Amino acid sequence: MSSPASLKRRLGIIDLGSNSVRLVVAHYTPGHAFRIVEEHSRRVRLSEGMSAGHHLLQPEAMDRTLATLKLFRDLCAASGVTRLLPVATAAVRDAANRKEFLENARRVTGLKFRVLTGEEEAYLGALSVVNGLGVRDGVVMEVGGGSTQVSEVRRGKSKRGVTTPLGAVRLTEMFLKSDPVREDEAARLADHIARTFEAWEWMRVEAGGALVGMGGTARALAVIDRTARQYPLDLINGYELELARLEPLVEELRTLPVSERVKNVPGLLADRADIILAGAMVVAGALRRAGADRMLVSSMGVREGLLYQAFLEPGPPVIRNLREFSVLNLRRLYCPTLPDVSPVAKLALALFDELAPFHGYGEAAREQLWASAQLLDIGAAVDYRDPYRHAAYLILGAGLPGYTHRETALVALLCLQQRGDGSPPDPAASALENGAARWTSRLGALLRLAAALERGRRPAIASVRAATAGRDTLRLRVRARRGRDIRWELAEAQRAADLFEAAFDCKLLVEEA
Repeated sequence: MSSPASLKRRLGIIDLGSNSVRLVVAHYTPGHAFRIVEEHSRRVRLSEGMSAGHHLLQPEAMDRTLATLKLFRDLCAASGVTRLLPVATAAVRDAANRKEFLENARRVTGLKFRVLTGEEEAYLGALSVVNGLGVRDGVVMEVGGGSTQVSEVRRGKSKRGVTTPLGAVRLTEMFLKSDPVREDEAARLADHIARTFEAWEWMRVEAGGALVGMGGTARALAVIDRTARQYPLDLINGYELELARLEPLVEELRTLPVSERVKNVPGLLADRADIILAGAMVVAGALRRAGADRMLVSSMGVREGLLYQAFLEPGPPVIRNLREFSVLNLRRLYCPTLPDVSPVAKLALALFDELAPFHGYGEAAREQLWASAQLLDIGAAVDYRDPYRHAAYLILGAGLPGYTHRETALVALLCLQQRGDGSPPDPAASALENGAARWTSRLGALLRLAAALERGRRPAIASVRAATAGRDTLRLRVRARRGRDIRWELAEAQRAADLFEAAFDCKLLVEEA
């Protein structure tokens, strides 16, 4: 397995928000590959008590925060971080005693924080969405503890960003004072949210666009909804949260005392139980204002926006082809000694193109086949005895930014199909409807043929040609590269023909040209 030590730089990012402090440690080689090796989050509630009108950070909240910052500073040192980026957002930005707090933080921890403006925070959030989800047009929103940032993204670039004090902690303290929350309190908060969003005429999702939610509230709601649905994939980035499912959750949370929310709402963590209702109401209000029926959830935020800036500098901070990069990044991490373009992938595409009259699939299927072939090797870095299962689990665990969850599951399923032992292909298969069975069986058959013919690191096959040989027989003629003996490869391909024959309902003969 590729170790993070093979990546040249060590970056730590500390994001001090209103509700939590978050740490990301990433190892990367600029523009080539990166891996997040550590992620930590601690609830500190720095903005607690600020909504009383004096806008002062409270002593207890500052003490909790400074203790966590010292811990994260030490974790960065232990991880070999050579570049540390500490940033602070709404709570520090809005505090009347911000200068005092920042001086204390520097004295106690040695960290010099950069306080982001609301516009900078919105921009970095939009940057993480463009590079982490591939969203080119839409609205990006992050509900924090003290504020909400909203950005407009057009053609893959942040067009504008605003910040507003619609934070989950702040709104809970201002509006939701009863336990359980009274209807009139919730109604006043909903009206306040609607009037706030109404001021931004651009906060609309057009055809082909998306409303993207990031931050702790969005992730928490995704986990709750995923748990209720028994969603088969353990992925947050790219999860779709529907308004029709969110609205009854909001009402359920309103009627429950805080002490009973965790017990009655599976997936809800105790440290967010008291503020989740206000955050959910902000998300629901944003969906209505944007005219969207669902929110695309991002697991990323300001930290990843800063990471992408560092990873891509000195060039533009946007990955040009996210889907291609996601596949290559995973391959580079686990197969650093192999070429970027797998010989199996090249041959799989050649087979796909040559057999187009027999399968009739288009560019989407071709890309799925390419991605699976590129990632077929990564499982061997974990366990050579069962490489294809491990490849699938690595794909499902890491996700493929830019691909939908369904597309990611299909890529993993094609890898699982190469095992050839009849074992059930969960969890990938459980994410797909029955209609995908024929599609995956045919692409899986092409991938198995390609893997049988290209077994080594040195390409052996120059070309393939297909022709019918009778009503129910297909002849595949394979030409070797100069000086290569491919008798072994031909025998292995013929042994693998059973999957092809079952998928295409014809006999396959593999011969040397």
